[in-house]
Amino acid sequence: VLIGGAFVVSLALRSPLRVDVVRDRGSLARIVDDGYVENIYRLQVMNTTERAQTYRIGVAGIPGVQASTRGETVLAPAESRWIPVAVQVGPKEAQALGAGAHKIDFRITREASGDQPEVSVDEKSTFIVLAPR
Repeated sequence: VLIGGAFVVSLALRSPLRVDVVRDRGSLARIVDDGYVENIYRLQVMNTTERAQTYRIGVAGIPGVQASTRGETVLAPAESRWIPVAVQVGPKEAQALGAGAHKIDFRITREASGDQPEVSVDEKSTFIVLAPR
């Protein structure tokens, strides 16, 4: 009975969304159009529910930081998908930060729908700014 109760409680308390953040090892940081500094990440978003879900990806932690994705992501029930995300910081902000690794936070949000409330998951990572040449 105790094991069965623990199983039911663990199912009731599990998160409807799991996320892993992986930096793209092929390019740590690069300078793109208009002097913006860009880092590439891959986010593994896992829908742990039995319904299709819509997710938004955002980033914070550095003034002016922007995440570039293909809009909202829809995952089927129990689906997991790798989503490429380009994160950019403007040249002035990058210069003010200085070279090195800087903390950022990804926020993945499941939109509210029907009887399901909005759910957000925050994952920490770092943003690399290159030293000026």
